Formats: sequence, structure tokens, C-alpha cells
Amino acid sequence: MAKLGSSAHPAVVRVQTPERAHEIFSVCDRQRWKAIVGVEPDKPEDLSDLEKLLNPPAPVISLRSRRREPALSGRSQDRVLTAPAPAAASR
Repeated sequence: MAKLGSSAHPAVVRVQTPERAHEIFSVCDRQRWKAIVGVEPDKPEDLSDLEKLLNPPAPVISLRSRRREPALSGRSQDRVLTAPAPAAASR
């Protein structure tokens, strides 16, 4: 999917006044974002796409180990992971 604010996926914003639409256009022009702004006085404002552009979500950091980390060699791993053998019972 195309990035929000690009020509392929413009931000869609609904405002109630032409003055507010001009403000939104000026913000988008400064940031070089593409936007479709509709002036609809009888509906509530919807600035959700603009909010996403102004406040992008933080990247998700995985808690799992990375794939490229060196693995332990087989012998040292065996020594760490295996328990000592039980001693033979004397007769």
C-alpha cells in the first residue's frame, strides 16, 4: 500500500469552514503531503489522516532475539543445558 500523504494515497480531511480548509492545505503544502479537503458545514470535522501524518506511530521493537546473532557452539551449549549424569550406585 502507498504511503499516506502521497499522490497514490492522499490524506482525506473533512472540515466545516473554508478558512479551516485553507489552514489544512497550507500545512500539507509545507510538508509536501497530498490531501483532499472537503468543506462540509453540516458534518463533524475529521482530521484523523492529518493527525496520523503529524504524529506517526513509533516503530515496534521486537523482544525476540535477532536471527543474525552468532549461535553457541554445540559443545558449550551441551555443557550448559545438560545435567550431570547420576553416579552409579555402589553394590
